[in-house]
Amino acid sequence: MIKKFAITGSAEIPINPVTGYSDISTNLQQMGLVETSIQNCDSLIFLNYNRKSYKEYIKLGKKIEKLVLIRLEPTAVFPSQYKSSVEKKFGLIIDPGKKSLIENGSDFVGWPYKFHLNPSTPKLDDPHLDYSIKNAIMNGFFDFDNWNKRNDKIVLVASNKVSPTQLSNYKVRRKIAKQMTRQEIDVYGDLWGSSLVLKISHRVSVGLNALKAGFFPRLSELYGNLFSRYSNYLGKPENKHLVIQGYKFCLVIENSSDYCSEKLFDSIINGSIPLYVGPRNTELFLPNHLYYQSSGSVEEIRKILSSVQEQDVNVMLNSMKKFLESEYFIENWSSEKVYEKIALKINSFWSNS
Repeated sequence: MIKKFAITGSAEIPINPVTGYSDISTNLQQMGLVETSIQNCDSLIFLNYNRKSYKEYIKLGKKIEKLVLIRLEPTAVFPSQYKSSVEKKFGLIIDPGKKSLIENGSDFVGWPYKFHLNPSTPKLDDPHLDYSIKNAIMNGFFDFDNWNKRNDKIVLVASNKVSPTQLSNYKVRRKIAKQMTRQEIDVYGDLWGSSLVLKISHRVSVGLNALKAGFFPRLSELYGNLFSRYSNYLGKPENKHLVIQGYKFCLVIENSSDYCSEKLFDSIINGSIPLYVGPRNTELFLPNHLYYQSSGSVEEIRKILSSVQEQDVNVMLNSMKKFLESEYFIENWSSEKVYEKIALKINSFWSNS
């Protein structure tokens, strides 16, 4: 019986307590367990894999059957933790936001969504999710007349990163930003208009981190159109949500197409209809009419936009509003409930294995 646990994070992807990862510890302690050090624990929880912590745990002579891995970064960001050689080290693996591999979804855990003005630098004083939903409804974000006054362009708010693996969508972002005109799309985010030095520094960092984690990076992915320029780039926003609120459509491209993150919900909560490159709604157990599914093809995106009718928009805006107001959204996608569910899964695993 597990009574004492420890939590460790990845050396490459540090734990940021502001994003709510400490909620797992809080929930487990409310169940009567005690958080302690690796040296004194009965089991260890990894928030992304950390080779150093694993070796330290094994060196102490502790058993691996009760180890837990929570993968909070997708394949595109941290591919080494998806290798079978890593997976077999853990008795339980939880992938928040990853599409279900089982028809009934018993393996599915939603992404722990929190409302952050700038998701890359979350702050403790960012507005609470409940307040943000009420504010969106009060300000008419889901009313057609208000929506129709927005900019006709698409907006893309995402960093122009590179990945050590080809299993990423970063190249899709670059392709669309390059092929679509300034009359069609506005692009915001880091590394689109950065200096060559910063772009090279980012690529070197990604490559070195992959090598340190035991993954040999794909050089063509690291190159990532290094010298390309993007005429539709408008800067790095301090408040992502204010930017999205100005556009009818938001292009949402997940880092990897096998999981759903905060990006989709940032678009929905601001009343900007998502053009979504990611899992299908049936794989995420989401209702219909929350977004337009896209493969990331420029021709397909143009075709979707040219076929949109007022009736379609009304249906989608209403579906987005109902979803945010639903108990289902809170229970399955809000960070508080997701971390509670994760803690319950961990405690059940420790009790029954």
